[in-house]
Amino acid sequence: MKYIFITYNGLSLPVAYKLQQEGNEVVVGQIEDIKDYVMEEETKRISENNLNRERRLKLFKNMVKLQSAERIIESLRSIKNPREYFVFFEENNLYRWADKVRDLGVEGNFPTKEDYSFEIDRDYAKEFVKKHYQKLYTPEVKEFSKVSEAINFLRETNEIWVLKGKHDHAKTYVPTMNDLALAKGQIIEMLNNFPQEYERLGFILELFIPSIIELTPEKIYYDGIPLATTMNFENKSFGSGNISIQTGCAEDLIFPIEMEDRINKICFPPIIDEMARQHKGLFIWDASILINKRDGKMYFGEFCSNRPGYNSLFTELAQTGSVTNFFEKIVRKESPFTLGTVGTSVRLFNLNRDDNEHVAANITIDYRSEIEKDLWLWDVRKNQRGKLVTVGFDWNLAVITGAGKSIDEAVGKMYRNVDGFAFVGAYYRSKDDYLSLDYPTSIINRLNYGLERGLYRLPFDVKVGQIQAR
Repeated sequence: MKYIFITYNGLSLPVAYKLQQEGNEVVVGQIEDIKDYVMEEETKRISENNLNRERRLKLFKNMVKLQSAERIIESLRSIKNPREYFVFFEENNLYRWADKVRDLGVEGNFPTKEDYSFEIDRDYAKEFVKKHYQKLYTPEVKEFSKVSEAINFLRETNEIWVLKGKHDHAKTYVPTMNDLALAKGQIIEMLNNFPQEYERLGFILELFIPSIIELTPEKIYYDGIPLATTMNFENKSFGSGNISIQTGCAEDLIFPIEMEDRINKICFPPIIDEMARQHKGLFIWDASILINKRDGKMYFGEFCSNRPGYNSLFTELAQTGSVTNFFEKIVRKESPFTLGTVGTSVRLFNLNRDDNEHVAANITIDYRSEIEKDLWLWDVRKNQRGKLVTVGFDWNLAVITGAGKSIDEAVGKMYRNVDGFAFVGAYYRSKDDYLSLDYPTSIINRLNYGLERGLYRLPFDVKVGQIQAR
């Protein structure tokens, strides 16, 4: 197949680059104007500064073929063999672009406005869960559009709350303090320091659930046919111990599981199969669940509706032999995974800043050739000398993966790969932290908690520390 990627932020460009390295024909369509990216109601009040736009459009320059998204979409209307093309939309808020090619006969993933609504409209998602998810509770949520209103509410409340922004730039913040006054102070500090990010699309305060265990199963379909289910354990916090600011994903563990496992029956009620049948091409659905260890109650967390997660997409691809193999198998309506495989990933962050406190550009990236298969570069371009250097668009520098037939094997390979990556000022969470049993929300502790409750079975044996997962 020939591959077309439609991007704004460059999230999927590591996948496009891998496909090209594997010998496929790949073209990237860049959305050049932010007004063609944001929701229709935002277009009159959203702008992008010149530096941000200049750097964003340099992502993967001289590495993949870059064109305007509009030009590529227009060219698809005249192709003779549409089934030879796979069009990949990296986020579900690109539904307006997907609408332009949905009926052209090409392969791909085609998010809808409803898919996006499940992710950003917390009330909509909550009502959906109440109607269709019989075994999940929904935590209490307060909606806000103004920071001042939320601060007034926090000053009066006697509960601890979690802050969640609806826009990508509005970070989720979980208080690190159990003391009510101090926890409220942390949330107020976040709101006071980043009011524009939170007011951009509005935000919520969600009642804090103590002793939380988060698990995320995912189900993958093609043309409505279920292909595979996976389990995802993600550490979002920047620092070890999961008590710092949250990132998109700092490290994760993913492996395929049986569709009949108990957690899949909880998280994928019949309505999800019905929705998948209404979607053309690749359809991805996950629903994170939050378990209160004190009473065992399971709460709905959030949907990532019909969009891949990052790092999780890279971690899944690392288990499939090649990126080409993944896409060709799903189009043939076959599972791209093999039961018994394990994938892991860790994100590398660029902590360098220039004199204006922007993420530093033009810093050389180097690595040993043997790690290339597991290296997913992000903030990168090639300069005129053919050297890989940072763009300075984002602090997310790269993701490094590992895969194997046990957690120890996958994690060991991943951190050996990290040792082969050369960059001045890169930060990442350590191997000891990844395998830690010292804090309840660690990946391994959550894995074992789900096993002990019979939520899923492992198609492999794993021994980490003193705990034997069965």
